[in-house]
Amino acid sequence: MKKIKPSLAPVNLTAVLAVSLFLILALSLAGLAAFAWLGIDRGWLQYERLVNPLTVAITIFLICLLLSVAILTMLRKTMLNPLREMLASMTRLAGGDFAVRMDVGGKMRPSELRLFAEAFNTAAQELGSTELLRKDFINNFSHEFRTPITSIGGFADLILSDDEMPPEEEREYLQIISSESRRLSTLTSQILALSRVESQTILSDIVTFPLAEQLRQTVLLLGQKWASKNVELRLEAEECEYSGNELLLKEVWVNLLDNAYKFSDDGGVITLTLRQDAERVTVSVQDEGPGMDAQVCAHVFDQFYQGDRSHRTQGNGLGLTMARKITELHRGNIAVESKLGQGSIFTVSLPK
Repeated sequence: MKKIKPSLAPVNLTAVLAVSLFLILALSLAGLAAFAWLGIDRGWLQYERLVNPLTVAITIFLICLLLSVAILTMLRKTMLNPLREMLASMTRLAGGDFAVRMDVGGKMRPSELRLFAEAFNTAAQELGSTELLRKDFINNFSHEFRTPITSIGGFADLILSDDEMPPEEEREYLQIISSESRRLSTLTSQILALSRVESQTILSDIVTFPLAEQLRQTVLLLGQKWASKNVELRLEAEECEYSGNELLLKEVWVNLLDNAYKFSDDGGVITLTLRQDAERVTVSVQDEGPGMDAQVCAHVFDQFYQGDRSHRTQGNGLGLTMARKITELHRGNIAVESKLGQGSIFTVSLPK
């Protein structure tokens, strides 16, 4: 049988501290008094008359009591009360209240407690942001999956329930089912890829490769994919050797160019530029699409965010999120400049 340890009763820290202070002070003053009496008895100290021992004891007791009360009051204000507040805040945080914040306090509070309160507030804010992102991810994920699944099920039921459906109509429904199936497959693959990238904190598989050549290969790859669209792509790339994760960076260029193609009209122009200086490498993708307003630009890198609410263009709002994460792994940054009716420019800046 497993032995269960009895639980310990809670200890009142104030009472323990008060008794400890009183005993320390009492012993200290009693020792000092004993030394004085010994000095008088041995002739080390000369007094014309002895002090009444009872008076000395009462005086020691009162001095200890007053000092204990004064020190305890100061400690309660500067340490015990803040510790109780911290314990209450941590309990609320453990219960899921991410809006809780600790009072940093004034100059009377020890610097360690102030630093702890600041660190706690930062952690609570980050946890709150993470929880908000988690809820948004679940809601958006459910929506993105529910839509194609509903379409697949609906059109499959129509085909099964109508034995006399014309072949043309049946073929149309089957094409929709096939398209939605591919959409689900793509969404699943991108979520898995994004999950792998987000779990990385250290960049691995770093190699030195010709970045301009990688951009040319990416253009050829997407040129075949978007052959049905009459879009001109202009490449202005300086020859550049870069050290990074070649496969991950290719995902960045694919997502940026794919995004530019999707929002370009027939006859539009996409300009891909590679520049470098002594410290950084800069790659920009400019299109002549419809552009975005300031609100869309502020959220364009968020998971599942799509500025085109009509879903006129295919996409799931994960490509730019992945591009930003990969760029950050390379200690770089990605930014967008756009205005309605004037196209967009996505710029990736990578340190050498």
